[in-house]
Amino acid sequence: MLYYNFKNYDGFKDLFGTIKHGNNTQSRKNRILLAYLKDKNLLHQAAAGNDYSFLHISSMAELEQRMQNEILISGNEDESLPYELHLMGKTYYSIIYETDGNDGLCEDGDSKCVRYHNHRTGKIFKMKAGKLYRHLILETEFGKTLPEQVITYLCEEFAAKWQAFTMGRLPKNKLYVNQEFERIYSSKYCEGDFCSCMVDKGYHGFYEKSVNASAAYLENEKGKIITRCIIFNEVKDQDGKVYWLAERQYATGDNHILKRALADALIRGGYIDGYKKVGASCNEANAFVSINGESLSDRKFRIACDLDWDDDLSYQDSFKSYSMSARIADNYCYGDIDLGITEGSLNNAEEDGCYDSYHGYDCDETVLVYVHGEEYDCDSDNLGDFVWIDSEGEYHHRDDVSECPECGGYFLKSETCYSEVTDDNYCCEECREKAEKEYKDANWYYSDYDGEYFEEEDDIAYYWRWNREKEEYEKKTISVSSLRSLLYSDDFFEFDNECFDRVNPATNLPYGYKLIKTVA
Repeated sequence: MLYYNFKNYDGFKDLFGTIKHGNNTQSRKNRILLAYLKDKNLLHQAAAGNDYSFLHISSMAELEQRMQNEILISGNEDESLPYELHLMGKTYYSIIYETDGNDGLCEDGDSKCVRYHNHRTGKIFKMKAGKLYRHLILETEFGKTLPEQVITYLCEEFAAKWQAFTMGRLPKNKLYVNQEFERIYSSKYCEGDFCSCMVDKGYHGFYEKSVNASAAYLENEKGKIITRCIIFNEVKDQDGKVYWLAERQYATGDNHILKRALADALIRGGYIDGYKKVGASCNEANAFVSINGESLSDRKFRIACDLDWDDDLSYQDSFKSYSMSARIADNYCYGDIDLGITEGSLNNAEEDGCYDSYHGYDCDETVLVYVHGEEYDCDSDNLGDFVWIDSEGEYHHRDDVSECPECGGYFLKSETCYSEVTDDNYCCEECREKAEKEYKDANWYYSDYDGEYFEEEDDIAYYWRWNREKEEYEKKTISVSSLRSLLYSDDFFEFDNECFDRVNPATNLPYGYKLIKTVA
């Protein structure tokens, strides 16, 4: 632990320890970040370069920001990557791909894809944003050092941000920032299910009377709210600096793209200095990021809060630690009263019973479940939307889970093993390797000499390999690049447009060949 950003085991537990829940289940915090720090090459690289800053990353937002910056720097410094891709205000580099004047935006309005020019074919194409970003990562020297879990996470984050970015440039949704708290918590005005336990509860008075806040939301062309959040208008950190922070976003069908579109609209409108991170770890009280994407997890935030025992209380995601004597709520546990409750007031929180925060009703018993990385308590008799994953020991929403095409087991999409060969996702390295071998056997071309597969038939040639035991030549395959190298170094021999790995030293001809003399 000497090289890391925690001094002892207690420091480790603060970042990556398991969280115990009321139903006797537990989960580990920041699992993707832990996978990155555990990568066997990371410590070696840090020691070799005497730079341990990468070992000091302490939040998912910081991990994403640092990885993105290093990918940009690595691509910029690599002269073998001549083409530029201008995406969301940043410049990436590639050996093949380049954006045109559209800066990646598709002319058909496809928000999930990036438009690009392929310099190998000379044509304009579009590609899924996450898949293209994977190519850009792995073309850089830095990106090649990253573990698969981190690459998958970065690609998913880029894809979600790209879709929000492109959607934000289409004149479909309208942004509102006002005091309509009742409206944003009413199913009458919201489109579909927001997966929020506060809808139609009537607890919105908390934002009107107890705190300095605004309602922020996007309406679609039908006038329906599709995503909303609360903006706290006067948040102070430990240094007294004031922020306008957007609390966790909720959206139709718990759609992360809509949530990002709201954050993007608030940033472009100048309404906020930071917002609660979308996706993994957003349930953490300190998971705020700046409008530039930089982590604010080291900031100790607090707000003024005037709340008594019988006042309306809406469930709090971040400012859940309340000091009634100081009239302050914070995200770092200074206060002694928990505002992360769903009963509507501090007094009601003393009552017994369980609440299904996923479906939004009272029940006899709940089980901890995960939806897009966020925790919910779900009725143990109503788990139809969830799948039990043995390797995680947890229930996860079906939208977050994939079935391995190789073994049939379930796994989290965020922890997938992606194959560029099959363009599919697998639960583990073993399944990916097995599937790739089966695919290459069926579709690629094997080189006997190189001991590997090649995608194009033109990459393979044939040669005659001498079998000493049988004393005869056998026709074998070899990659064109290896054959050229061997012929150039005189380790292979060419006669009559055919290549041989051995010749008769007595005649300098292939075994069985004779020199035919001609008489003039």
